[in-house]
Amino acid sequence: MSDFEIIPAIDLLNGKCVRLKQGQYNAETVYSEDPLQMAQKWVALGAKRLHVIDLDGARTGLPKNLDIIKSIAKEVDVPIQVGGGIRNFDIIKELLDFGVDRAILGTTAVNNPNTLAKFCEAFDDRIAVAVDVRDGKIATEGWAKLSPKDVLTLAKEAIKLGVRRFIYTDISRDGMLGGPNVEAIRNFINSINVPVIASGGISSKQDVDNLRTTGAEGAIVGKALYEGKVKLEEIL
Repeated sequence: MSDFEIIPAIDLLNGKCVRLKQGQYNAETVYSEDPLQMAQKWVALGAKRLHVIDLDGARTGLPKNLDIIKSIAKEVDVPIQVGGGIRNFDIIKELLDFGVDRAILGTTAVNNPNTLAKFCEAFDDRIAVAVDVRDGKIATEGWAKLSPKDVLTLAKEAIKLGVRRFIYTDISRDGMLGGPNVEAIRNFINSINVPVIASGGISSKQDVDNLRTTGAEGAIVGKALYEGKVKLEEIL
């Protein structure tokens, strides 16, 4: 599919561009002191969308890197989707008003179905829900807690509440460069009827090609780009 999106990830922690291993905050690698410069680099190389996550926000429940996120939204001319600590109406509105294309919800979607329904009603398909999966269950609060619900049950409930897009991450694969969980992603996509972006574990062009066969709308690529395992221009 020519419209399969390759989306570079920019993870923000303490104002820097980092990657974590399996979401562990004590396993970070700093790749740039200047996330905006990194964003501009990926766009210059041909990225058509960026995936920006506020890791401080994911852990604490309040975005901590809003100024950086706003500067990226303002300075790059491709859509950006933003997640991490986005748990209230005002922050979503502020981000979208500022030029962010999509707000990604995680913990809120799992813990507060009523709130999720309100957000979907207000912002429609500019809301995406991150399903971060460990052993078939959803993890929340910066991946620190596991929900008792399995991922499909939760996804189907979310669709009834108005969710129109998911970002599926297999936590055990994230930042490990061991390849994505293609079967799990394919099963998830086949079981629901809305677009899904795949994330976690991409380490080669072959991994991207495998994901193209799952029916996913796109793939988020992080560590493999930063470590030079794949070149953005080769996988686009």
